[in-house]
Amino acid sequence: MIIELVDSGSICGTVTDVFHCFWRAELWPRLTSHVTTVEMLQEQDGYQRYAMRVHVDGKDYVLETQRIAVAPRSISFQQPKPPVFMNSHAGLWSFEEGSSGTRVSVTHRIDVNDQKAIEALGAKSVEDARQKILGNLHKNGMAMIEAVNKFLQSQEGCNLQEARMAN
Repeated sequence: MIIELVDSGSICGTVTDVFHCFWRAELWPRLTSHVTTVEMLQEQDGYQRYAMRVHVDGKDYVLETQRIAVAPRSISFQQPKPPVFMNSHAGLWSFEEGSSGTRVSVTHRIDVNDQKAIEALGAKSVEDARQKILGNLHKNGMAMIEAVNKFLQSQEGCNLQEARMAN
């Protein structure tokens, strides 16, 4: 059964700057605590494949992700090797510039392996396991949106924006 989760928030920044922060995955360990490392495995114009180590609920997971960008409007992602408790995980980050910043939305589409989720997450039921997974996806997605917003307002973020504009 495919489950879909959609979250969104606003970031005070141009769509180009916001997109840049989401596309540059190597920035993420500096931006948010749940991403501990990112190793770029392959990158070319509009395509990335990387290994990312995340720390969620006291456990570390290494996830491989493939992404395709339609700059600066969207980044679609898919995990060829999702966590053991998911049969599949894919989604889309979308960016829309407005008068007071950029609206960011993330859609996750997951197919949960219910039995493995109960075991891996120490859940009491299928519903409990699914709620834990959806809760973590929500928490981590919103943490990225908040972290990028904070970063773009910081001096380091301003310096990055200036350097990017100079190129």
